[in-house]
Amino acid sequence: MNMFSMSEVSSSSQVKALIQNTYIEAVIFAAVAFFIALGIAAIIKWQGKPDRSYVKRRIWWIIIGVVVPFVFWIINATYVSSFIYKINSETGAKQAYAQGSAMFSTANVISTLVCLAVFVVVSIITMLIFRSSKWGSILGPTKNK
Repeated sequence: MNMFSMSEVSSSSQVKALIQNTYIEAVIFAAVAFFIALGIAAIIKWQGKPDRSYVKRRIWWIIIGVVVPFVFWIINATYVSSFIYKINSETGAKQAYAQGSAMFSTANVISTLVCLAVFVVVSIITMLIFRSSKWGSILGPTKNK
């Protein structure tokens, strides 16, 4: 069960499985955000002497780092959480599953923070490794000796 092929979630074990999948999807969203930012950084051209193109790359990196986790949170808060129900055993009617929704809401916030943290940590580590590239220039201009 994932956010793209949702089915009804009506038991505690299904909510726990949904939460585990949400954490995995947070890492996937972070990886997608990383590759989008990497691609945009590669597209932005160097701009003369002194080079200030790193500012544009940094702005795009920040925008992507904020927008992608926010979109992830919105998708989970509106779409995915709407599939959490409790089936009334007497009438068979669907009711909001308050405990499951609360568990998922907490996991949604944590997984959004995981998405942001993975994006930032992986980005900064790779920027430090490739310091003399366009991607590494996001940290600022290098000091040539």
